[in-house]
Amino acid sequence: MDQEQNTIIESIGIYLPPQSVSTTEVLQGCKSQSCFPLEKVSGIISRRMAGQQEFSIDLAKKAVSDCLEKSAYLPADIDLLICCNISRYDALDTVSFEPCTSVKLRNLFGFCNALAFDITNACAGMFTGIYLVNALLQTGAIRRAMLVSGEYITHLTRTAQREMDGFMDPRLACLTLGDAGAALILEKSADNKSGFQGIDLQTFGRYSPYCVAKTSAHGGWIMHTDSVNLTDVAIKSGAAAALDVLQRAGWSPADIQHLVLHQTSKLTLNSAKNEINSLLSNDILHDGNTVNNLEQRGNTASTSHFIAIADQIRENKMQSGDKVVFGISASGLTVGTALYVFDDLPDRLRQTGAQKGKIIKEPATVHANPQSKCHTPGIRMESIGTLPEGTINNTDSLALQQSAATNCLENSSYQCNDIGLLIHSGVYRSDYLLEPAFAALLAGKLNMNASYGGQEQKKTLAFDVFNGSVGFLNACYVAQQTIQAGMSKAAMIVATEVENNATLFPDKLLGVCETASAVILDAHPENNRGFSRFLFHYHTESLDAYTSYCSTADVKPFLHFEKEPDIEDKYLAYIEPAVEELLQLEGLKASQIDKVFPPQISSAFIARLGTQLALPSEKFVDVVGAGSDLFSSSIPYGMAYALENGLVKPGDTGLLIAVGSGIQVGCAVYRF
Repeated sequence: MDQEQNTIIESIGIYLPPQSVSTTEVLQGCKSQSCFPLEKVSGIISRRMAGQQEFSIDLAKKAVSDCLEKSAYLPADIDLLICCNISRYDALDTVSFEPCTSVKLRNLFGFCNALAFDITNACAGMFTGIYLVNALLQTGAIRRAMLVSGEYITHLTRTAQREMDGFMDPRLACLTLGDAGAALILEKSADNKSGFQGIDLQTFGRYSPYCVAKTSAHGGWIMHTDSVNLTDVAIKSGAAAALDVLQRAGWSPADIQHLVLHQTSKLTLNSAKNEINSLLSNDILHDGNTVNNLEQRGNTASTSHFIAIADQIRENKMQSGDKVVFGISASGLTVGTALYVFDDLPDRLRQTGAQKGKIIKEPATVHANPQSKCHTPGIRMESIGTLPEGTINNTDSLALQQSAATNCLENSSYQCNDIGLLIHSGVYRSDYLLEPAFAALLAGKLNMNASYGGQEQKKTLAFDVFNGSVGFLNACYVAQQTIQAGMSKAAMIVATEVENNATLFPDKLLGVCETASAVILDAHPENNRGFSRFLFHYHTESLDAYTSYCSTADVKPFLHFEKEPDIEDKYLAYIEPAVEELLQLEGLKASQIDKVFPPQISSAFIARLGTQLALPSEKFVDVVGAGSDLFSSSIPYGMAYALENGLVKPGDTGLLIAVGSGIQVGCAVYRF
């Protein structure tokens, strides 16, 4: 972490839907009555529930509004916008897939200078976002960022009420959930005395099957949880991680003024507190410094830590200068610890009056996103894995990505446990899985630093980037920055797509190729090779030109999608100015580009793109042929083909292009 300037929370915004529902009412709503003492064990008396007029995106919107209201900044001052929620249940029986939530919010609030994409990492989503923002602040790619999560998750409660049967039913955890929205603005602190003093996250993928949320055979979505085993390993690994981070940061356990754990149940909070005390052989932690806001909130998933912080500040229980230890745990299993020292944020949030303690805002100067100016050479594709035609016998998402990742590792100088960052960047997945992160499931299948208590000293953080066909380039950019910041030596990015309607509605196919790909990124020995500069453009006036969502109204899950007839015309029109700007920033002429790696939508589209950019057809790598859109795997397949067939040589310059819903254009310069 930067020794001069830490990452600091400039503003916190929250939103809680108005309807409060008691645990008694939740239990009474179950089709099969249970005698499980839920209120006693969980400590949850009531929780807020949305789902009538407000859904995930509405909770996110209101949290963003609250955060901006308390901030000194305007939307145009934000350089990065990441949505971190698990749920994308954005309307009645509607789980959104494209465009991603962050692009919708970018358009709604006027975040005109912000790079935007979604990530998913179960209940660790917000802290995964903080981890990434910290990297981009260190490298100077951004000045400030907003993270937001809108968690409408009690639709799982309603499904569980219909389906549960038995005392320790694996769907029981669905009854502990509550809905909320939370948003943060992050930037560098003025000094190293406040802000995040340490943050560490790791994924033990072996335990990823312990909590899974996906479509139910009876309609809707459901979450199955092995609560006993998940809680046991989460507490043990989380407690050990906390002490390790405290020691590395030079904090004494006696420095802990507040312990804020993921708010799941009273029993779990007490067990975690006791585990840490046992390791310390000292009762440092007690009810007075271990935050428990479950009584009126329930488990609000990725928002829980910041709903708890906001509650504590409002109740005058946290003060400026206080030291906080965040204990992070999520299905996957992702665990971690963050150490934080408040500046005057608690006092600012408590201030009332017309200005609410804010400085008077001046209109922001419209500027190019700093990431577009950030030249970060030297991060290369060290290895690429694809699935050769004729080798795909199983179109299960996890099987596909495991095959591609295995192929990638076979071609690499790295061993599996050398991968510090594992990112899945696909969109369409088997069973419409919501959690855990697909990357966490893959980490388990690959046994990538996957077990707690083993001899491995290395760590892997696994999460998903979720942003249509542009997500792969977003993930490459994130990996470039984290490697540059020294937070990972090597990163693997996988992409997988399936046709969700293939089995039940074979005449309603999206048109994506059912395949997978994987790349490993690392620092090139020669600093002027590999990825150079990335640029992302947004044309949200065409936000509705390409949309997709899943519904289960007829029990059978169905992927709805709409594409405007002229969408490829719009793609071509929007790609051209993005490429022109990128080349200008790099000081390149179009004639200096040796190979173009275009979106592999179709051969006809690639031919039209060549005409649009006034570049000869032989410069374009076309691997789609008469096949389906390679979508999120377009660039890996194109790069693999070019390297295998000698189409590029050392010293060549490549232009990588992605385009997709939003409408978004991503492009990058790559030096071979």
